[in-house]
Amino acid sequence: MRRQVDPAGPIVVLSYAHAGAETVADVLSASPSLACTSGTGLIPACHAAVAAWRAIERADTGPSALAVKSVRMLATVMMASIQAGAGASRWCETSTAAPAAAATFLRIFPSATMICLHRQLEAVLAEGMAAHPWGLGGSPFWPYAGSHPGNNVATIASYWVAFTESLLEFEEGHSHCTMRIKYEDLTGQRDQTVKAIYEFLGVEDVEVPAPSVLREIPVARYDDATFAEQLQWLPEQLRRRVDSLHMKLGYAR
Repeated sequence: MRRQVDPAGPIVVLSYAHAGAETVADVLSASPSLACTSGTGLIPACHAAVAAWRAIERADTGPSALAVKSVRMLATVMMASIQAGAGASRWCETSTAAPAAAATFLRIFPSATMICLHRQLEAVLAEGMAAHPWGLGGSPFWPYAGSHPGNNVATIASYWVAFTESLLEFEEGHSHCTMRIKYEDLTGQRDQTVKAIYEFLGVEDVEVPAPSVLREIPVARYDDATFAEQLQWLPEQLRRRVDSLHMKLGYAR
């Protein structure tokens, strides 16, 4: 059962590279009550600070009350500075931090609300390949290249699988404060999806922004035939994980 939304609690849009999080950020930016930022590093910084406290306290369990209070004070000052600059009452961050870092952030700020954004693999593949035509070195996908040397399709798919699995696990463990959004719903059923987001977050008195207000995100062209060909580059076990995740997310396959 979902808890009552704290009207002052922070909001986090949790996603991964080329999932279209920019569109969600534009939707939320339409509310004057939200100070929207992206990639500030505050969420992984909280995670790192808690890890440091655990090392100091030599704790094998969760952070102590002192550790939580210390990290919360530091982060609150930063969020207050952001909100003051924007004249807003809530902070909203778009992040590609690991879900484990988001879970730590929830321990520090139990009032936080999370939007988990997913996108089908073929779109992520198309945009990822278009954004890095000369190779994936230095891209978010690169840490996954070791198991698939020379196979960019499998590298991007491994990245997508890892983040999608961890996001779904995060949602399952924090169902009271998370909402799953698919990019395809945001673009295909825009008004309905945007209204649902505002309602979930407790954001009131906001008009659904016109399509012209939303950022134009270059979308590489892809089709079923292209994706079917790319699937041939995936090891069988990886392909099965992709199919399983698409089914869990409700994508027709």
